Amino acid sequence: MRIFLVWTLFLAVTGPKQVTVEQGSSLAVSCSYKPRFELNSKYWCRKNSLQICLTYIIQTDGSEVTVTRDRVSIRDNHTAHAFTVTLSHVTLRDAGRYSCGVRSKGGIHRWHSTQVMVSAGKTGLGAKLAVSFPLFSSSSSPVLRTLPGYLHDHALHLHG
Repeated sequence: MRIFLVWTLFLAVTGPKQVTVEQGSSLAVSCSYKPRFELNSKYWCRKNSLQICLTYIIQTDGSEVTVTRDRVSIRDNHTAHAFTVTLSHVTLRDAGRYSCGVRSKGGIHRWHSTQVMVSAGKTGLGAKLAVSFPLFSSSSSPVLRTLPGYLHDHALHLHG
């Protein structure tokens, strides 16, 4: 299943507003950013009830090296100006509001919030959901690309 969403171009970070994934499958969420943030650190965090990120689940150092922690991985693609966060072996407890963001110099962060919905579906089938949307190009016009997710065999306990 692929979801195509239209985003406004003035936002520094864009991504899906909501994604739904079956329990036991893997979720890949791609967030795009303006080219000027190419070398900045990218992150994925879970928001609390006040919609504040207290803990960063995973983050890059600004390079394109894939970072993996438990069931979560993040990989930046400087050419596509997008990074993909993958969560494997999704559980019902993984449902909630998350942010994909870019750390900026001076402490100003730019982020996009995504609601992750988890349905009690078939488990153990290794299903994968890739979410795609228009990405920023150097001409500031939307470019539609699909960024595939990657499956990992790890365990993560998300606190919410």
